[in-house]
Amino acid sequence: MNLFTPFTLGSIQCQNRIGMAAMSRQRCDNKEMIPTSMMKQYYMQRCTAGFIITEGLPLSLDSIAQDGSSAIFNIKQADAWAQIVQELHTKGCKIIAQLWHCGRVTNQINNPLAPSAIKIKNSKYNQPKEMSIDDIQQVIKQYLECSKLIQYAGFDGIEIQASSGYLLDSFLKSSSNKRKDNYGGSVENRCRIILEIIDQLQTVFEPQKLGVKISPITRQYDSYDPNPKELYKYLLEQLNVRNIGFIEIRDDDYPENWLDFGYPSSKSDIANVFEFCRPLFKGCIIGNGKVTPEIGDELIKKHFCDAISFGRLFTSNPDLVDKIKNGDKLNEVDNSTLLSQGPKGYIY
Repeated sequence: MNLFTPFTLGSIQCQNRIGMAAMSRQRCDNKEMIPTSMMKQYYMQRCTAGFIITEGLPLSLDSIAQDGSSAIFNIKQADAWAQIVQELHTKGCKIIAQLWHCGRVTNQINNPLAPSAIKIKNSKYNQPKEMSIDDIQQVIKQYLECSKLIQYAGFDGIEIQASSGYLLDSFLKSSSNKRKDNYGGSVENRCRIILEIIDQLQTVFEPQKLGVKISPITRQYDSYDPNPKELYKYLLEQLNVRNIGFIEIRDDDYPENWLDFGYPSSKSDIANVFEFCRPLFKGCIIGNGKVTPEIGDELIKKHFCDAISFGRLFTSNPDLVDKIKNGDKLNEVDNSTLLSQGPKGYIY
């Protein structure tokens, strides 16, 4: 078993175990948030991956983190994505739509949504407002409506972005969730919104085509929980009950008191998140984060992960799969063109 063997991600047949992770490259240059021909070329240049997870697709105008995002909350956007999906399928590559709500990580909205009215410490981001129950139910409905458009566009599955300090992660973590109702307080309550979203998506997609991205030990955007083992043990148990196909785990290694947030180091919480999560989840695990091809191959051999998703390496190496297979030297990541406009550093 290694990175190049075919496998089944949930019920999605993939030609190898190398995935392209979701990345927000900000290359959508129209106000309608419709993916462009340049974006189609970008995805096609990376079609030797076993699977591609799209850039985070906002659910609505209220869920956008920055300019340049593409989306899938209307039919025009879905029609454009359908063309990309069809082209990738002709090359044997599978594509999964990542649904994303940025929560409080935005300056696009004056009062962004969050579980509690807690601003990200030491940041430029706006003060969020605490979501009402109606707000929460509206967001859950938006996930459902987007899933119907994702099915219409022919995507192979859906991944829910619940990592890295964005909306769903901020519900999970006690640093950002101080609610006193059914969506805050206990571990069970803080996981509730994610599980209710999954329950709704299962009315559109079979559970084996659904996944959740998590980051148990991140500190990104002021995200922290003092008891991540208890939190994620419960969440993964509940995802097992719902028989979802996969989780993507982002490994993090933030130092103590990163950005003066006042939190302990990531590894002091859980030394190896993949080893910790493996016995807790019966579906497929995608390893993500600062994972090299060599480390990824070892994680698969040890059965801690079933596949590995690479982000930055794919930006500068559209032929990443062939380079890894042939042992070729990888191009260095061009950080200056990761988040910008135009084709430079995007298509090759």
